[in-house]
Amino acid sequence: MACKTDERCTQLREQYNAKSVTDPAEFLPKVKILIIALPVGADIEATISEINSQIPADALVISFTYILTIDMLEKYFPGHSVIHGVMNQMILIGEGICIYTVGSIQSTHSEMMAKLFLSQFGKTIKMDSEEEMRLASDLIFGSSMYALIAVNALIEGAENSGLKSKNSTEIVSQVFKGISKFITESDEVIDNLTKHFSDNKKFVELGRDILLKYDILKYMQNQLPKNDEREIFKFHYRWNR
Repeated sequence: MACKTDERCTQLREQYNAKSVTDPAEFLPKVKILIIALPVGADIEATISEINSQIPADALVISFTYILTIDMLEKYFPGHSVIHGVMNQMILIGEGICIYTVGSIQSTHSEMMAKLFLSQFGKTIKMDSEEEMRLASDLIFGSSMYALIAVNALIEGAENSGLKSKNSTEIVSQVFKGISKFITESDEVIDNLTKHFSDNKKFVELGRDILLKYDILKYMQNQLPKNDEREIFKFHYRWNR
């Protein structure tokens, strides 16, 4: 792993036991998979110009830098198999989702290596184009934010009504876990359960009353971060229950 400073290299070695160097020339000629993950505001052209001529001709290039599209990757790494990927924060616990799209030069071997690598982060879904990548990225980050706010609203609403924190957390977590499995079930199962719920007027009324009691919608609206990069960043990384 290449870092800009010795301090960052030391941090990665101590925290993740990762071999880190400040001079990428030390390992670039040997890489089989080159991972590019640059922060917002990084000088992409300057960084890539330091490395693109040093990697082997058969190296697979995978970028997790959002603005580095397939067209740009193929321009910077001509002749290489290139992949553009986007992941969500849940990769930190092995339950993430990674969407990706591939360039025009692909082999069975490079796709196999890519799938093997990307699958370590959770579920992988291949997109057919950069436009699909953009739409799917919006869904990944938007749904993550929505789900976290909803979970927090339900837990805190229950706690404010007198339920113990541990119990409310376990209940809401299991409910969402069940829902995630439910929506991937067969259409027949979903239709039967949906009909059961919709036919049960008392169940519907109870659900509505609970949402009103906990003031879920108002809570969620208030929890949305301001249209400010720092606020959004803090929101995404404050969830540590």
